[in-house]
This record gives sequence, C-alpha cells and structure tokens, in this order.
Amino acid sequence: MLREGDLTFDEIKNKVKEEGLKNYWLLREALLELLRSGVVEKYPDYERKKFRFRLKRL
Repeated sequence: MLREGDLTFDEIKNKVKEEGLKNYWLLREALLELLRSGVVEKYPDYERKKFRFRLKRL
C-alpha cells in the first residue's frame, strides 16, 4: 500500500476497509510495530494538518 506513495492513517484505513478489515485497532497496532521496527516513517503534513506514513528510504 505504501509503495504507491505516502498516505495518511485515514487513507490507509480506507484502503484496508475496502479489503474487508473491520478491526482498526489491529491496523493501529501493526502500523505502530512497523514504526518501531524502522520499516515505516511518520512525518507531518503541515498543509493537511495530518501525519503521513511512508516506507523508510535506505
């Protein structure tokens, strides 16, 4: 999903919702684990006043 580009949590949630996931708490936990392990980065989008997530660049 993040290979397509940087996404906000709401955009990620909507894409996962299309796939049929109904428990968004699991999504939050999975995203947090990816942040902690360094696979995903979180950065602010000041124009939209939201955080965006992207795959960490090597």
